[in-house]
Amino acid sequence: MKLRHILTAVLLLSLVLPLLAEDWITIYNDDLSLIRSSFSLDLKQGRQNYNYDDITSRIMPSSVIVKGTGLRVAEQNYEYDLAGKYQIMAKYLDKEVMAVMKDQSRLEGTLKFFDGSNVGIIESSTKRLLVIADSEVQWLQLASLPTNFYTKPTLAWSLIAEKGGKHPVMMTYLSGGFSWDVTYNAVWDGKKLDLNSWVTINNQSGKAFEDVNLKLIAGEINQIRNKYMGRGGAYEDAMMMDSMAGSAPSFEEKAFHDFHMYTLDQKVSFANKQTKQLELYPTQAVTAFAVYEFRTFGSGVQSLIKFMNTEAQGLGKPLPKGVIKVYKADTDGNLEFIGEDSINHTSRNEEISITTGKAFDLVASSQVRNQKTISQRSSSREIHVNVKNNSLERKEINVVHQLSGNTKVSFAELRYGFDELKNTVTFTVSLDPGKEQSFFFRELTEW
Repeated sequence: MKLRHILTAVLLLSLVLPLLAEDWITIYNDDLSLIRSSFSLDLKQGRQNYNYDDITSRIMPSSVIVKGTGLRVAEQNYEYDLAGKYQIMAKYLDKEVMAVMKDQSRLEGTLKFFDGSNVGIIESSTKRLLVIADSEVQWLQLASLPTNFYTKPTLAWSLIAEKGGKHPVMMTYLSGGFSWDVTYNAVWDGKKLDLNSWVTINNQSGKAFEDVNLKLIAGEINQIRNKYMGRGGAYEDAMMMDSMAGSAPSFEEKAFHDFHMYTLDQKVSFANKQTKQLELYPTQAVTAFAVYEFRTFGSGVQSLIKFMNTEAQGLGKPLPKGVIKVYKADTDGNLEFIGEDSINHTSRNEEISITTGKAFDLVASSQVRNQKTISQRSSSREIHVNVKNNSLERKEINVVHQLSGNTKVSFAELRYGFDELKNTVTFTVSLDPGKEQSFFFRELTEW
């Protein structure tokens, strides 16, 4: 008997849940979001018109999918010519109006045109066309409100309901107006980065959302511009347990198709034109190392901080693209900003390199000398490099040279490392304070 009561309760709950209004938002990179709304419509039996305006102003009408039991959308019109002076006047062309002038005189007739500066009215009594400066009109009395008058973006539906009553509906559509990015804040102590990350979500969709279920997708979604096709999906439970209502919201990360999905464990609200920040990952201590790097023909010696995105180094998480801001504690204990850099979507086990700026006391230059044509199919040149250490500490500088596809180093005064994937050679130069060093290498190009 108990089992039957439980099954009955579950059945009733499943019937009630779809009636609860609820929204889900999945935000992608590149100004794209997927919005799903669960609500109910009170309809009569048969075919009828219904205007639904609880949508974003950036909705992509061709992507709309409406699912409902015993309900069918026979026709859909997206009304976006919203109420405004120009729009309203356009709807009253060839209709009777009354204009009250600033001198309180009245003019009745048929509205023939309105160009923003002048009003054209055919006077009822004389049938003459009067062109009146808009600035001279105190107000216009118009006829009754037209049926195609909309104050906000609206989906005008022609619906067919099998029976009257409340019909649970799930609507899915793509929209612009939502964006998200990540800011990573790191404190550098010379050996470790204390790294935390914040998601910044910007709602410019034209609609506020209350208590929505939020997902973020990191990755490059292929889109055909101005031609969006809706995609159906499984109906998810309309109820989420709020057992962690007292704790800070956090994101659960998982691989999804060829991307990464971040699902917030609590519901969140967005006002229109609001920017909201949420923590992506808690602070983690990441083992890193400092590097000074001069790229031949570059403008200076770059100061970099590098680390491997692995669990062994303290991280090992897929990192969405964003900006890393780096701080360092001064001798007084206060944090000072020392630079920032952007990163692309970075998966686990990949190296991350942060350029914080140019090293003030390290100077480097390079120039080409002795460029020769050896034959019709080969040539050579020498790259001469000079590096200086004007600081008070011993410094190590990596001089990096990019080779072209058909070039190799034929001679070098210093030993170097070769990166086959990047096709670069790297010379490491160690300098005591106040010292400088010059060297050259020769590259051979064959074609």
